[in-house]
Amino acid sequence: MTFRVRNSDSDDFAKYEKAYYRHLEQFKKSSNTHLWKFFGWDFFHDGAIESIEIQGDLKTVVIRLNCPNVKRFKPDGDYEYVNVGFSCTFRNVSTFTIQYETPDRSWGVRRDLTHFLDAEINTSPMLAGFKALDEDDADHFYSLLMRLLAGDSTIWVELIFSQVDVIADEPTAFALMESDPRFDVPTWSPDKTGK
Repeated sequence: MTFRVRNSDSDDFAKYEKAYYRHLEQFKKSSNTHLWKFFGWDFFHDGAIESIEIQGDLKTVVIRLNCPNVKRFKPDGDYEYVNVGFSCTFRNVSTFTIQYETPDRSWGVRRDLTHFLDAEINTSPMLAGFKALDEDDADHFYSLLMRLLAGDSTIWVELIFSQVDVIADEPTAFALMESDPRFDVPTWSPDKTGK
């Protein structure tokens, strides 16, 4: 298994995408449900990163970002996108790395927002060094590799952690969107995948 967001430099991206989803099938989805719900597919794709904060305990990382991918269907059959803000709180973080890749050529310094592109779950080679506490706790630690875009530069953020909680800025409004057929909320779920 060698992924770095499904080997996007390959001419056969679909092949790597299928291999990545086969990789995800081996993990239990009943624990750490927010990891799968919000990062199993690219729910936050093109969402602006507002902040990344390491808390005082040095084991908690909070990422504030938005999801621009929720569709609200209009009565005429058309739709519009709705931005929804979220806080992702990663707990018991044991590894947090940032790798900044500057392109060979840049067309000027831009102060654009940083955007979330995509992510991979449990693809870090470092994850093998984290032992589960017992046989029933095989999914105790997880890894998440996120690819971000800032101007012309790619930023890789990787975390190894034991829990992530993803909370909408307006939890009640988001829950209503999820239950309302006038909205398409592109989160991962076993119902949508058949698994």
